[in-house]
Amino acid sequence: MDAVKPLQMPPMVLYQGKTPAFLLAWRRGTDRWEARLAVPQSRVDVRGEPVHGLNYRWAPAGELNNLPRVDYSAVPRPGPGETEPRPLRMPPMVLVKGGDPAFLLAWRRGTDHWEGFLAVPPGAGAQGEGVVHVRVGAGAITKLPEVDYSEVPAPPREA
Repeated sequence: MDAVKPLQMPPMVLYQGKTPAFLLAWRRGTDRWEARLAVPQSRVDVRGEPVHGLNYRWAPAGELNNLPRVDYSAVPRPGPGETEPRPLRMPPMVLVKGGDPAFLLAWRRGTDHWEGFLAVPPGAGAQGEGVVHVRVGAGAITKLPEVDYSEVPAPPREA
């Protein structure tokens, strides 16, 4: 298998005690710290089709719960004279067989096929409180039309 450095997932928190969210940055609000979050959301549209995406928002730090064994040290905080730091970026979303959302971290070449290295959030086929990393054959991955996948690392294609 070709070694590529996968995209990194921002650390996960629980928003309002129950909703998985990804922590992208910190800023000082008027009287408290606030967190920039990416909250995965799925809903059914008027045609009855599932729609998956991320809801980006600022939330008071008091509404977040850290998860055990999760490293939050890479989450940016504002520097001197800075009001908002550049946030961590979410890897692009894909759908895996069955329609569950996941995040594409890298493409890898298997022995006879291509596969995606994915991060599956809780509630989207992952069991437990945290993100689960899996390898899935490329044929079981559906790219979303409005998403840019150009920064997903992949080994060079053979001629």
